[in-house]
Amino acid sequence: MTVDESVYSVSVESPVPIECLEFLRRTDWFDENWYLSRCPESAVSGLDPLQHYLTRGVLAGIGPNGFIDGLKDAAPLPNATAEDIPDNDDPQLQAEIELIAASGLFHEQYYLDNNPDVAASGIDPLHHFCRYGWRDLRKPHPGFDVWWYWINYLDPAREAINPLLHHSLVGQHAGYATAPAPYAPRAGHVFPAGAKVRRICLFAGYDPDGIVDDYVVAYLRELSRHADVYYLADGVMQDGELDKLRPHTLGRWACRHGAYDFGSWSALAREYVGWDEIAQYDELILVNDSSYLLGPLDHVFAKMDAKACDWWGLQATKGLARTRGNQANQFAQPIPMDEVKAKLIDRYEDDGLYDFLVGSYFVAYRQPVIRDTGFRRQLEAVHPQKCKLRIIQKYEIGFTHYLISKQFAFDTFIDHLYPFHPIYTGYHFDLIREGFPLFKRYFLSQNHYNTPGLARWKDLLLGLVPDADVDAMERNLWRVADHDKLLRSFSITENEDGDVVVPVLLNDDEFRKADEETPTFDHWWAFPACAFNDTFAGNERALFEEVRNDPSIKKIVLTRRKAVHVDGENVVVVPLSSPEGQYHLLRARQIFIKHSPTRNLLFPVSPELHNLINLWHGIPLKRIGYASLDMQRCLKAIGAEHAKCRAVISSSKIDSMAMASAFYPLSYDKVWNTGLPRNDFIVRDTDRLPGDLRAELHQLEALCDGRRLVLFVPTFKAGQEDAYYHFQPDEVAALRAWLHENNAVLGVREHMADHARTYFNLLRGPHTIDLSDRRFTDVEVLYRKAAALVTDYSSCFIDFMLTGRPMVSFAYDYDNYANAERGLFYDMEHVFPGPVCHNFPQFMDALGNVFKARTPMQEAGYAWKRRLFFDHLDDGNAWRVVKRVKNLYIETEA
Repeated sequence: MTVDESVYSVSVESPVPIECLEFLRRTDWFDENWYLSRCPESAVSGLDPLQHYLTRGVLAGIGPNGFIDGLKDAAPLPNATAEDIPDNDDPQLQAEIELIAASGLFHEQYYLDNNPDVAASGIDPLHHFCRYGWRDLRKPHPGFDVWWYWINYLDPAREAINPLLHHSLVGQHAGYATAPAPYAPRAGHVFPAGAKVRRICLFAGYDPDGIVDDYVVAYLRELSRHADVYYLADGVMQDGELDKLRPHTLGRWACRHGAYDFGSWSALAREYVGWDEIAQYDELILVNDSSYLLGPLDHVFAKMDAKACDWWGLQATKGLARTRGNQANQFAQPIPMDEVKAKLIDRYEDDGLYDFLVGSYFVAYRQPVIRDTGFRRQLEAVHPQKCKLRIIQKYEIGFTHYLISKQFAFDTFIDHLYPFHPIYTGYHFDLIREGFPLFKRYFLSQNHYNTPGLARWKDLLLGLVPDADVDAMERNLWRVADHDKLLRSFSITENEDGDVVVPVLLNDDEFRKADEETPTFDHWWAFPACAFNDTFAGNERALFEEVRNDPSIKKIVLTRRKAVHVDGENVVVVPLSSPEGQYHLLRARQIFIKHSPTRNLLFPVSPELHNLINLWHGIPLKRIGYASLDMQRCLKAIGAEHAKCRAVISSSKIDSMAMASAFYPLSYDKVWNTGLPRNDFIVRDTDRLPGDLRAELHQLEALCDGRRLVLFVPTFKAGQEDAYYHFQPDEVAALRAWLHENNAVLGVREHMADHARTYFNLLRGPHTIDLSDRRFTDVEVLYRKAAALVTDYSSCFIDFMLTGRPMVSFAYDYDNYANAERGLFYDMEHVFPGPVCHNFPQFMDALGNVFKARTPMQEAGYAWKRRLFFDHLDDGNAWRVVKRVKNLYIETEA
């Protein structure tokens, strides 16, 4: 529309500066038609709609368009996702920066003083705030709390608008507050003496293996003595696991939502249980499974029932890792909580980042909070965040801050505020002496504040709580904790002078220097674990098994987040990210990788001083490396990585040509046609397999329970759940009927990088089993058992040809996939030894014939396609690799 600019000048009655007009014009944010319907009086006011908005509308807090205006009262979107960061030169971003700069609401020096990382980066502070800072909840000036403003005047579920921009445009003119009023709580909710308190407990669970651990059962058993318990796990649980909780819960579910504990509590309150049900109780307790229960909770509830408060937790914390150096966090002695509430709470508002919280792992809310619409809205608004720190800031700290700002009285079981993060430091044991009922697993598994002596944690706990089930805790700890971090945690000690001794890694420059000065040994062979799923499997495991009992070779297994249990002669198992790992890596002349040197080794290992042998992780169907369509913009970097490799292995002459093109600039003679060691495990006699593979095979046979296994192995796609085929209910029913009729079970093995678990969730049922890599590390075991294979484009079908068994390709988006993502080395129709189906009816027709005997012509076609990829059909692939490696340093007899 055409605007008479003379109407908008500083002399007009509008309190809104001319910069707001310029912003609205520049961004087209003002929706005239919407505003006329929102404020019909503007049509008869004699003012232009935009003039009316700037002189009247903003004073009423009305936004310039329907979307922004509706943010304050919008129903939260629980499935909302974080918005992408705008480009540096985004026109909208530039307009926002200019408006905020003109508003005078951004204090550059304050921002730099409170964000030393920004100061060190050299980035313009206002640009940083408008692009990143508000999303990180960093304050733009002392009196503006980003998250507090956001949750009170915008939609906490969406990153729809920079809160300071909204304040510049609307809030300051409407008189919106920018920070809480001083803390002056009401008296607090009191339970009548002797009253039986009715509690409801929402319990948030997560287990990487999809099981309900013994310590969780014990925890919920105790909670059920005091509350009606409802359980929701964030993830896919194994069949029958939730039944363990049936005696202790009124409801139990599992659903992958990716929003951590708050996501489970949100879903339970919003969908599974409902606010109407929750409102019937005196107290709502939110609990998660991040802690081990040490004993009964009677003393906790008895103490807190007598307190006058609207909500309570076990203990309070002041400070985060990033705010540890703040002046307000420098106290050295515990502070009584009464003093904190009376004198310090308001001072915490002055911090550059609000960091006071009541621990959310066990927190209780009484009726005044349960009834509060803001509390409900904020819990319903929980959604996945791009980093865990934002979960802590928005939700763990955010709920504390919100409830304090609304003057709800709070209390804690522990009567003092201990310095810094007491549940993650040695103060944790002091809390337990005071009756604290839990022990945090993260304290042991991460120990990021370097508490010494935790290797003795069991003895320390038993000295305080003799009946604590430390064995159950230990079983869980070693199963789920990051193995390398746990070993680091336990290796932190205290010397005779009382100084803490922490393992220190060489940095990149130090490692390079050490690499130049350290001797290497030809007979030291290093086997790093997988960089993606941290397992020791596939080609590197098979090669290790070939030399496991060869005393002339020192085998060094370099672990990552998962423990590796192997034995043999002259074998060392150490974490890669440890001084011991660096020590052995520096001295190993032969190093075997499966991806790239940088990804697998972490440290800058010199290819001139070490032989980096790339075993890769399969026979590629999809283009990889230099040949990949989606890598054409980074060929220089890819080529530099490949040039570090001494050799790469292949399975046939045809495969050698594909690998040579993928690993350019490696020459063809550096592609060793040895066969893939892992395929030895497919064709080898069962009694010659490693013991753990035999155990997996027995476990798989028990799961199949006499049924034929149809192994479904879809390929990874960058779009994950949005890119996968969405089976309709009638299609799922048809597939289940076929499985039932054929006494078959569908084993779903999704890619290790696929976290959506879309196919298993869609197809789950009595004829479906989970064969993910968390349950079955070695896919070769699955090939041995499978009666047939189903895939889309996964190169697993090539390995499966060694079994000679039937397979079907469900290539529902073949044209798009073959040309839009990486591209393919081979035409599926030419190399796949079975039907290639492009729609579901074709797929079901193919399944109908999958167990029928092949004709002689089909047998010949199968054998011809197998010969394309395999020059070696025996179980000697690992032996051939060993021979080639030894030839690098042992002269061959004439």
